[in-house]
Amino acid sequence: MAELKYKVIPKGAAEGRIPINLIYIDKADVAKAGILMKEACTIVAKDFHDAASIDVIDTSAITVTSDGIVADCAVVAFASVDNGKIDREFGFIGVSEIPYTRKLIEEEPHMRQWDLLHSGKRLYRGPSYEDMIPRAAFNETQTYTGRIANNNTGSEVMDVIDMTEILTPIFGLQEIMQDGEVTIGVAGPEISVGIGMVVRERQGRIFNWAYGAGKTAHASGVFAKTVKSDYPAIMAPKPVLAKKILEALDIDMVPGRDIACSPAILCVAKAGGYPIDLENIEDKAWVELESIGIDRAFLEAETQPISREQILADADRIIPGIVDPKTFKVADISEIRYAHYA
Repeated sequence: MAELKYKVIPKGAAEGRIPINLIYIDKADVAKAGILMKEACTIVAKDFHDAASIDVIDTSAITVTSDGIVADCAVVAFASVDNGKIDREFGFIGVSEIPYTRKLIEEEPHMRQWDLLHSGKRLYRGPSYEDMIPRAAFNETQTYTGRIANNNTGSEVMDVIDMTEILTPIFGLQEIMQDGEVTIGVAGPEISVGIGMVVRERQGRIFNWAYGAGKTAHASGVFAKTVKSDYPAIMAPKPVLAKKILEALDIDMVPGRDIACSPAILCVAKAGGYPIDLENIEDKAWVELESIGIDRAFLEAETQPISREQILADADRIIPGIVDPKTFKVADISEIRYAHYA
């Protein structure tokens, strides 16, 4: 009998803060087993049996957050499982590798990070269109099986029966795969607004070419702060996020022009005295930002920039978002399991 390693953060973990079973498979373990990623998800589904999401993660690749920050790992496949099964049509989606081209770098300025910070790494962003047939546009980044919907390329999971949900952004997934630390709490209005602040990219993890830096995909006015504000979220500690934002700012990524105008990016840029393209932020985005207290007057106010070290040390204050946060070691809230198969 062969075996496949996988990691579970079970429902009820982290003092009851995790509402849904979350499963993670390292792509390296799939490759070691010599099987396909869909086969790996099917094997784990049979072993775990209960309802869960599954993300297959490549820790040697990169992806991009919706607001344009490059992350040091990538979801390369995702699935929904229930009762030991994966739905044949809607239960699994692979994520396509995006080849490096000069045209991509020219069209998508945030991807200069690939050139300057992650040269030679493989990029994965949006779902494989081969796995989406005959999907409609509204569910192209979701998988469904039984009671679980694994949404937005593995970054949001819903129990569609009791309507509980959890946000799982990519930097939190990176910490999970590294056995680091995660901060778990309720998303709050700032993260709800931030999810809609996106960059323009072809075959993005969540959004596509219709939006761009300085725009909002939500376009829901003052209600943007309530869209996902009451969802639990499993995040990287804020110093981890601050470090990644600073890496982008340090290679002249300008919020509102090259990367998005999300609250986290704007607040780090403001603290460090980095330029922000205020003129390129559209009115709809300003309405959403102003609803959480980030207005033009705040960003234009004369303040003394603080150092990179100070930003990292004070990231919990500088970066807004997360209600009732608590940080956990991943090893304390997760389980390692082995699925045996012929």
